[in-house]
Amino acid sequence: GAHSEAFGRSRGGFTSKIHARCDTQGRPLGFVLTGGQVSDYKATDALMTLPVPSPKAMLADRGYDSDSFRPDLLMHGILPVIPSRKGRSTPQNTDWRRYRDRNRIERMFNKLKQMRRI
Repeated sequence: GAHSEAFGRSRGGFTSKIHARCDTQGRPLGFVLTGGQVSDYKATDALMTLPVPSPKAMLADRGYDSDSFRPDLLMHGILPVIPSRKGRSTPQNTDWRRYRDRNRIERMFNKLKQMRRI
């Protein structure tokens, strides 16, 4: 059904989200598909279980900020470089200098969008 194909209802109709894990050069290492209504941080467990080397830092946008994900990353020796959500009561510190490298991930998604057959 729609759940097995990662279709979910959102404002624009049936959509799906692509969550990717990339290396430092912005090359994709693995993908996880979720429905359009699913929060971003719910895909983090599946992303972290992909059979790829463990990173030193995890760069992600605000959608991946959660109270359970940050300590889990730190326990595995991974530095979370994730800005705090706007409504967070205690904002977390972010290494903005390192966060600038997240544009490589955005460029990877842009290349995927240009190849519409994917």
